Amino acid sequence: METEIARTVATMAVETRSARMRQELATLERAMRPRHDAPVGRDLTEVLAPVTEGS
Repeated sequence: METEIARTVATMAVETRSARMRQELATLERAMRPRHDAPVGRDLTEVLAPVTEGS
């Protein structure tokens, strides 16, 4: 469920080019780094890739 919310927000951030949304999602990505090996961490990394690339 959480990754679906993140997917929706990530899509909106890319489509609208919202700097604020991108910043918030980058913060989420950094907070979840310790869980990168867990299924939810891998899913979130994939979902946020279009937003966090290059940051």
